[in-house]
Formats: sequence, C-alpha cells, structure tokens
Amino acid sequence: MDRMIIILQIIMGYVIGSIPFAIVISRMKGVDIRRLGSKNPGAANVLREVGKPYGILVWILDTAKGAFAMLIAHKVFHLHLFFVALVGIAAVAGHCWSIFLKFKGGKGVSTSGGVFLYLLPWAFPIVIIAYFLVQRNPRSIAVVASTFVISLAFIFLIYHSEWKWLAVAMIIFLIVGAIANISAIKEMREER
Repeated sequence: MDRMIIILQIIMGYVIGSIPFAIVISRMKGVDIRRLGSKNPGAANVLREVGKPYGILVWILDTAKGAFAMLIAHKVFHLHLFFVALVGIAAVAGHCWSIFLKFKGGKGVSTSGGVFLYLLPWAFPIVIIAYFLVQRNPRSIAVVASTFVISLAFIFLIYHSEWKWLAVAMIIFLIVGAIANISAIKEMREER
C-alpha cells in the first residue's frame, strides 16, 4: 500500500474534521458561539445557546464529517481498516484542534460519534445513549468506560479478523479524546 496515499488520507481526514460547523451555523443566526455559554464550538453549546434545530444540525454535520472522511479512505482508496480508523481519528483531532481556528476547537464528541457510526453502526445507538448519560453527569467515568468496553466487544464480534488492529486504533482514539477534553477543560478554566 502506498504510504503517500495513507498520509494524504490522514491529512484529508484532519482537514475535513477541521471544518467548524458550529461556528458556520451559529453565524447564520448572527452569533459567535465562542462567546456564548461554555464558549465551546460544538453541537451541545449551539443547542443550548442558539437553539435546538441548529444544535441538531451541527451535531449531524460534525458526526457526518468523521464518517465521511472514513468512507472516502475505505471505499475510494481501499485502505485497511486500521488506516481507515486513523483517518477518523484525524478527523476528531481536526475538530479538536482545527486548522481554521488557530488549532483550537470543540471536544470532538460528535465527530467521534461519526467514527463509531462508520466502524460500528449497530453499536451507534449505545454510543448515543452513553453520550446523553455523560451529558447529564459529565464526571461519569463508569459510563465512558463501559461504552469503551462495549465498543471493543462489538469490534471483536463484527471485525473478528481485524480486531487487534482496531483495538489499537481505539486506544489511540481514546488518548486523543482524553487529551482534547483535558485541554478543553483547561481552556474553560483559564477563561473564567
């Protein structure tokens, strides 16, 4: 497999993930979402501060950008699932550290949902339920951990021949998510 194609697809995933739909959609309403509520350019903040339909639209678009980048890598360039997962992780990193926002961004939750949607469409409803449980209790490590374990189980069941590669990708995914959320929490504390 050509390494250059893999590298270009990962870069493409990052650029697609960098599209700040929360800012684009909230600006349509004449609002800069980075100045309201949690100041996070993500779907949850748009939902709370701009309105439900706009928040849902941002959530759909942010989820789609993760899945879309993976779809291109998988179906057009026929990359191995491990690299497809890395493209999805790059999209999440793009959302969290957007090239269009001076390497700042959201927490990557919706875009992470797109990664799960592409890799584990049958597990996606479980991820959605876990997301809303965590939204009610953001410190619920048990919900996050159980979602991760359930996701690994689904990976093993669905991709039994590829599960080792995808488990490694999931660990990388978890590390990126943890770093993104730690840095987002630090930014919110500094701004207060």
